[in-house]
Amino acid sequence: MPANGFRTARARATGSFLTRAFRDPGNLLVAGLGTGSAWAIGLPLGAAAVVGAGMLGVATIVGDRIHGGAHDPAAPPLRTGTRQAILVLTLHGYRADLERLQQARPAAHVAGTAVQAGAAARAAETIANRVAAAVDAVDDALTRADRVARQMTNTADVRASIQRMQQRRSDLLAKLATAVDEVGEVYTKLLELSTTAEIIDVPTDDISAAAQLNDSLDAIRAAFAELENEAITTRAFL
Repeated sequence: MPANGFRTARARATGSFLTRAFRDPGNLLVAGLGTGSAWAIGLPLGAAAVVGAGMLGVATIVGDRIHGGAHDPAAPPLRTGTRQAILVLTLHGYRADLERLQQARPAAHVAGTAVQAGAAARAAETIANRVAAAVDAVDDALTRADRVARQMTNTADVRASIQRMQQRRSDLLAKLATAVDEVGEVYTKLLELSTTAEIIDVPTDDISAAAQLNDSLDAIRAAFAELENEAITTRAFL
């Protein structure tokens, strides 16, 4: 999908995601508890509010999974060495990096964003595993379909099915790669802000940059929520 198309789809997904987030009172309760807990451990009010916003996003994703995917079968182990497995491993590394950054107790204007970035990355990793498993399932289906095609004299309809599955596979991988890259970008920017804060006084521009990262995290949550829906739809058609 072209970059502009992906951004448009992501914007629509972000709006839908925020609507679901504020509609459920349970999500708002979790956000309030997250804000209170962050305040209790000494984060400034602004950083505590950032943590609460992050917990709202995580609660919404978890709620979606409980209400929409509670009966999904457990995902099988991923096929090693594939593009999808490598993307999951990459995301796992970003999540671990974000958690180490959080444990390093960065400056207050970074700490709140680091907490919610780590939570968002953990939720994203779970979804990425499901997406990768769906791609594995498509690969299995393509192998079986190609076997059928080789046994037929008129393969037009079968080849059309194969092409549609290949396109769905390509779309899933492209969206997963883009979403994983965005998690890496958030980690890199947080690392930059944290390092800068340790060297010099915190400038206003850095505080603004940390706030902008919250918007990036909202987009990441929405992108992975959309990916999970597509993975579920893909598995349902196989």
